[in-house]
Amino acid sequence: MPLDNPGDVTDWKRQVLAGVRWHLSRREFFKAAATGAAALAGASMLGRAVVGAADTPTAVKTGTFFFPRLMFHVKDETGDQWNLHPIGDVILRKRLTELTNINVSQEAVVVKLADLDRLCRYPFVFATSEGYFDLPGNEEKNLKEFLNRGGFILADDCVLRNDGDRFFRDYIKMINKLFAGNPMREVPKDHEIYHCYFDFPDGIPDVRGTRLDAHGLFEKGTGRIMTYVAPVDLHCGWCCTYFAREKNEAAIRMGINIIIYYLTH
Repeated sequence: MPLDNPGDVTDWKRQVLAGVRWHLSRREFFKAAATGAAALAGASMLGRAVVGAADTPTAVKTGTFFFPRLMFHVKDETGDQWNLHPIGDVILRKRLTELTNINVSQEAVVVKLADLDRLCRYPFVFATSEGYFDLPGNEEKNLKEFLNRGGFILADDCVLRNDGDRFFRDYIKMINKLFAGNPMREVPKDHEIYHCYFDFPDGIPDVRGTRLDAHGLFEKGTGRIMTYVAPVDLHCGWCCTYFAREKNEAAIRMGINIIIYYLTH
């Protein structure tokens, strides 16, 4: 579904969420009525045990959510670039299917920032890298156009060791350049992105790296987050390889919160 205008992405979100059925109590559902959001994948799971695939109803085939990886130009000669550890994406898609009844495509998709037409067929994309980066002029233009059409980028700083935030800082610098006059800001801990499905009272979970708050580009007028950048290496948590189970689970749940926030705004 091409994002020719913001109305297109709104229609896509409705298709993804249409007909989704409750499979937990309505009591803690995250203000759907107040925000006018479509019925979502299930009620809030605050304080609940993890729900496995056997507990989740079959997804309603009314729309498909894709989780593509973004290919972009990286300046650093670092090993941890845009294509690092695709298994993390695989696991996140699987857990999104288990913990919600959103119709999630398990297909691995890569989209090039240089190809605006293909990029705009996937309203939600994931970008990660460890090092500094710079974008050619056409990629900068495409990124701004994609966000202005209603697309969303989840950007995550890959941390090779337990220090460093080069990608995080460069991403903020780039977005601030493209959206002069509307700089990225810290996402406050009481923002609904931390409470819309799972509850994170302290904001983004501390997985690895320099302890900083995530930043968002907030759309003027609506306050909707257009792109969200995490400094804590959520992606490595999705891989379920490097950390204790608690950190892995927190990273997965935070990823799900970000997806659900986007689909309902």
